[in-house]
Amino acid sequence: MNRAEEDYIKTIYELSINNDSKIIKNIDIAESLGFTDQSVNEMVKKLSVKGFLEFIPYKGVKLTEKGVKQAVRLIRAHRVWEVFLMDYLNYSWQEVHEQAEFLEHAGNDELIERLYLFLDKPKYCGHGNPIPSHDGTLSTVFKKSLFEFNVNDKFTLKRVLDVKELLSFLDEQNLKIDDSFIIQEKNEFSGYTKLVKDSQEYIITNKIAKMLFGI
Repeated sequence: MNRAEEDYIKTIYELSINNDSKIIKNIDIAESLGFTDQSVNEMVKKLSVKGFLEFIPYKGVKLTEKGVKQAVRLIRAHRVWEVFLMDYLNYSWQEVHEQAEFLEHAGNDELIERLYLFLDKPKYCGHGNPIPSHDGTLSTVFKKSLFEFNVNDKFTLKRVLDVKELLSFLDEQNLKIDDSFIIQEKNEFSGYTKLVKDSQEYIITNKIAKMLFGI
């Protein structure tokens, strides 16, 4: 497989987990990867021929057992490397994704397992995404966005989208995984949520609120 094919398989797998659906629409793949519908259609056909996914007319695509196995292997390696890079080489959560993209292809499953054990079996990467086991079992996937919480609710940040601009904003505000807040205000007209933590106020736009997930 080439890297482009692997990116498609990983994206389809992640969308299926986040959307609680094995069937993913081509338009969602295109939006997630930033590609045209035509490009997605062509890659879907190619991956279907290779047996990694099944095309379901008028519905979308779903990964085959072969596709799921490949996706789990790649995502497990990627997220384990992210933990190592952040915890031991002081990479920021903005930098780590690109390096892990290269490293996920380095070494075999035995190396990743040894690294996983060395790291004391982490359940999540630095962005809050669960690290799958060999059989694809996942710890809790935090899917409820800040946007869905109500005034006076407590919100604990558990997962963020791996978007550089978002991560830069969070760094500027000194916001990180496992921080807890009280939602003080939601202004639908102006499109923001006001959070309070230790008497410090944070203004989060609706766009950003939809990219932050927690409990």
